Amino acid sequence: MSKAKVVIAALFVEVLLLGSGTCNGGPDDKVRVIFTGEIAGSNELFLQWIEQEPHFSLTRVPCDIEWMPSLADAKRMVRIYVPRSERELAEGYDVAIFEDFTPDVMSIEQIDWFQRSVERGMGLGLVEFCNWGGTNDIEKWMAMSFYEVFPAKVMLNNIPATSGRTYYRIVNEEGPLNLPGIESVALNAGHHGDITPRLDSTVEAVWKGRGTPAVVTKIYGKGHVLQVDHGWDNIPGSSRVDYRYMMDFVYNQIYFMAGLPYPKDLELVHLIRERFVAYQQRRKATYAVIDFVQRFGARTVRVERRLDSMTDLYREAARDYLQSRYEEASARLDELFSQFPEIDSELIKAKQRALMWIYIVEWSTVSAASLICGLILWSIMVRRRLYREVSTTRMA
Repeated sequence: MSKAKVVIAALFVEVLLLGSGTCNGGPDDKVRVIFTGEIAGSNELFLQWIEQEPHFSLTRVPCDIEWMPSLADAKRMVRIYVPRSERELAEGYDVAIFEDFTPDVMSIEQIDWFQRSVERGMGLGLVEFCNWGGTNDIEKWMAMSFYEVFPAKVMLNNIPATSGRTYYRIVNEEGPLNLPGIESVALNAGHHGDITPRLDSTVEAVWKGRGTPAVVTKIYGKGHVLQVDHGWDNIPGSSRVDYRYMMDFVYNQIYFMAGLPYPKDLELVHLIRERFVAYQQRRKATYAVIDFVQRFGARTVRVERRLDSMTDLYREAARDYLQSRYEEASARLDELFSQFPEIDSELIKAKQRALMWIYIVEWSTVSAASLICGLILWSIMVRRRLYREVSTTRMA
């Protein structure tokens, strides 16, 4: 075979591999998510939820210059965490979420990789890809070919949330935002420009007061694209805490991007999701206590081994959940949570044993110091052994 034919054959195979970029999920049927842009304190809760839900795996790419020290630092994060080739991106991730960053942090080539990957089947979320007069440089995005991916056109006005841009009114009841009580939840406290849906797009929700689109979706090539007319970080803190289905609000958006069906029994799935999140938080808290008691010299080997042994049971619960065996997953989670009281008891005993020696040393030190001080005081003031009377002499 000639050299030219070999090259053509290799290119053909690569095209076939890249062309198969539908969201089939990664290992264990996980949806592999790469979140790029505004990774700040106000978004941390949502990112933790994504990490702790067994359906998802998450890669963070912090590159929003509003929070990064400099543009150079943002570009360095992109170089470190964004895949080095279009093929790695297409084969390594099922969903990309962009939130509020300037295109200057990426090369034109990298942005083209994302666009072509979406066209072949990768899901995409464009969160706060609207005008707000900030550091996302929306007009630069609008001047690029990537703007074709946007489900809605961006208007360059700027309206505060108090002018009818706080609450959603759900338009598509079959879409990702069909959640109980969502129309009564404040979902925006920022100021942004309006967006106008393109002809081939679907309006999922509009702003209840203003009537303009709040969330718009479309299919670009084979990829599902969702555009949000505010940031996740603009959701008020009270809504994050008080709205019961806030984590489902985030999860359903990712389900749409990945082209997955939404849970049929939302209540059951929600309860199990809450328990998976609670388990991860409980486990982190236990490791924090272990670190604390180890500072006093406590031996925690038994507790650490027990936590390690719980990992297999957690994986079985996650596997049941991924395969929609919810009752089995719930039973395994019950078993996991039942082990924490004994672990807490063991940690308390280890802490008490360690502190006992600290108390003994402290008591011995204080007692010895008291005895020494008492002996010196008694010698000087009572026995007066260290003092002699002044004797007088006479001249002969």
